[in-house]
Amino acid sequence: MLLSKRYATRLPLYLAIATMLALLALAWHFYVERTAYYDLAYHLFYYLKDKALFVQNRRFAAIVTQLPTLLAIKAGLPLDVVMRLYSVAFIGYYLAVLLACAYWLRNEQVALVMALCYVLLTSHTFYWAQSELPQGLAALLLYYAGISRQLPLQRRFSTLALATLIPVAIFAHPLLLLGFLFMWSYDWLLNQRFRDPLYYGLLVVGLASYALRVLLTPPGSYETTQMTFGPNLKRYFPDYFSLNSFDTFWELCRTEFVALPVLLLVLTVFYLRKGTLLALLRLLLMWGFVVGYVFIISVTRAEYTELSYLENFYMPLTLFVAIPLALELLPALEGRWPRWAPVAVAGLLAVVLVARVSLVWQRHPPYTAYQQWITHVLAYTRQFPEGKFLLYPDNIDPHQIRAGWPWWALASETLIRSAQQSPDSVQTIRVGWDIDGLAQQGSQPGVLLGPFEALPAAEMPTRYVRFPSTTIYRRLNSAPPQEPAELAAYIEANRSVTLSLPDTAPARWTAGEQHTIRVRVSVPPANRPLHSAIWVEHPTMLRTAFYRNGDWPADAMPVPTPLELDVWQPWTQTLALQTPTRPGRYTFEVSLISQNYRDWPVTLRFPVEVTP
Repeated sequence: MLLSKRYATRLPLYLAIATMLALLALAWHFYVERTAYYDLAYHLFYYLKDKALFVQNRRFAAIVTQLPTLLAIKAGLPLDVVMRLYSVAFIGYYLAVLLACAYWLRNEQVALVMALCYVLLTSHTFYWAQSELPQGLAALLLYYAGISRQLPLQRRFSTLALATLIPVAIFAHPLLLLGFLFMWSYDWLLNQRFRDPLYYGLLVVGLASYALRVLLTPPGSYETTQMTFGPNLKRYFPDYFSLNSFDTFWELCRTEFVALPVLLLVLTVFYLRKGTLLALLRLLLMWGFVVGYVFIISVTRAEYTELSYLENFYMPLTLFVAIPLALELLPALEGRWPRWAPVAVAGLLAVVLVARVSLVWQRHPPYTAYQQWITHVLAYTRQFPEGKFLLYPDNIDPHQIRAGWPWWALASETLIRSAQQSPDSVQTIRVGWDIDGLAQQGSQPGVLLGPFEALPAAEMPTRYVRFPSTTIYRRLNSAPPQEPAELAAYIEANRSVTLSLPDTAPARWTAGEQHTIRVRVSVPPANRPLHSAIWVEHPTMLRTAFYRNGDWPADAMPVPTPLELDVWQPWTQTLALQTPTRPGRYTFEVSLISQNYRDWPVTLRFPVEVTP
């Protein structure tokens, strides 16, 4: 027997499709923010370098999104087109699965779950697209869309084909075992599959897939080093709820994840009103998986607070509330009030989905700012002929005013962004703490330092990347004098350095908040460069501060920021500042200092008003 999984109207399905189409449009628009960022930039670097798929840790679900991109590179399409294709490939895949659920498997309810999974608890993760967890989740939902309609399971090829999606999903990400177990247990209770032997076979497939995954994972690999739940369970016992990860989760429940407690409350009332034993068991199942999953993630990632990565881990929480919502609550409302409930349900869904998609849009500024910073740095380094550079990580964005952090991925991010215009415009900036070791490696003509490897630059396809064969790496950070007499003479010699604002001076800022301001540093030709090394005892810093009544310090602490790189030509840098908590008139100052030594006679001052 095939169960009906349709709603009273097609409106929920159309809203789900519209949601994915909206995400597709955003993926097209923000293709640079998505593909020239962290892992996807390295993936593109790998495709260019090896002209092969990049399947890590047997996560084969990624082939679906990687293959069109690789074929586009092999076809010689412009890099800008390849980047845009790579960005939309992910959402295109999710949209295709949604349409397959709705029109091939005729399961509109799981199609709605599909749309909810990619917006209900996520917004930052949209800009960190590469994770195999959402890719595997799509395969798992496709499996469930077909299986949940059969009662009992049928002995036919389509059932076997759907079952093969279980190992695909579990190999995509180990956390999807929990998603599979929830789906299996929930449907076992909902459709009372107590005497369905084939259904128990699916459970065996899921558990065996996970066991095989663990067996094939080599000791010391990335997978095993990330499995920290067991060790952390002992390490933090019994103070689990004092971990930063739990604090972050509670805060998320008041902001990004507000739909989670709301739906938990609504579904709890719904199940309690049903009052049957099976309804109460499904209620306990939902709460058990939500609480257990949050505990596992919070203990495993005890100190992790970066939202793009953290939202990705919490994504399966959507399953635990969206499946009961789509498969039980919404059909129950439509059945109880058939005249007006379908339209009301669709209206409520429309409000939620529009709000969540809008939130994805609103989250773009820090990711866009990171790409603007890369563009700015690449434009600045164009003055140097080498095209290959080394940068010290602690010089960059210590106050996290942009998304991302220029560490391992910057070499591929800058290569992709610069080659976007022309293969001859390519540049790369390798970041690392062992700056001397990298400089020694980069002193060999023609070498290219990737994020994890060194290779001859000539191995890169000339259709996309053309480095001159004789160039070596150039350091972008060098050390100022450190002996007191030499440093004092250095400061005195740079009295003519000027600080200016490239934009209109702000008239007011809000009290007690962090803001930013762009400052241009100009150095006379005879004094260039202004050294920027941060690893020395007395680094040259830019400091922002507020003063009352002339030179009386305000209640906000000054904020020092390293020069990001050596200043030759005028360099514009975005600085963080902390406004005073008391409203009033202040003098705002940007100055150069030698940290742990003394201030420079180089300042920029203007009056501002701090408002409540």
